[in-house]
Amino acid sequence: MILLTKSTDTTPPTDRFHTCPHPHHTPYSEINLPPILFRMDAPIGQDLPDLSPLRENGQVARDHEDKEIWDFPFLPRYITSSPPGWLLEYWMRTDPRLTYRDIRVRMAGPLHLRPHENALNMRRERDARRPLRLSCWTYRRGSPGRLNKIDVERVERWSVDQIRYNTTMDVVYANGGPVRLEDRALAAHTPATYPLDYFLNQGRTEIPSERIRVAQSVFFRLSERAKQLGLGSWRQLPDNEWPDTFRYNISR
Repeated sequence: MILLTKSTDTTPPTDRFHTCPHPHHTPYSEINLPPILFRMDAPIGQDLPDLSPLRENGQVARDHEDKEIWDFPFLPRYITSSPPGWLLEYWMRTDPRLTYRDIRVRMAGPLHLRPHENALNMRRERDARRPLRLSCWTYRRGSPGRLNKIDVERVERWSVDQIRYNTTMDVVYANGGPVRLEDRALAAHTPATYPLDYFLNQGRTEIPSERIRVAQSVFFRLSERAKQLGLGSWRQLPDNEWPDTFRYNISR
């Protein structure tokens, strides 16, 4: 899924909303999204190229702090200061070493008009993960035992078969059983279809991952407790029923 052909355009654009064309992302759009967005658990043991500093005109390219800019070959040289959420998600899933800094230093606009890292993360959540019901590959909160409320909210949106096939695509049924996967989009589109085992590969033998299993278990437990208390949803549980990992600091 990783295209290593990089752009050779090094001329800074005058338009801060410009993104250089690049074969890694140009074929896709909000109605034709990259399939990797719909993979539930990240692949493991990826064969990624070594990283080196980006070189331009025989010199190492540097940012405003005189730090080296890393040469991620799937990134365009210049990126809009307002990248769409799905494209951010695509780039971040392409290489787990990529950070928001690597994206921000390629933005063409002045520094004070570049969105902060938190704003970029919120854009991914608001404009891609939430409307498309995607998973999250960024597990910086630590072990599976440290789940947050949003982890349970994600699992609530997925069916047993989606978890079984490691995907957040729609599972299509016929004659009483699953037959194929269909993607989603951010606007009206004709769904692309994929075989059921499309995401059951790339080195991951544990489907689902431990983190998703734990989140699913917590969801079932909270839902059962809500039912015992006569509540319509686990979201209506009183604070003292929340797991310690997200009881007090997560708004409902």
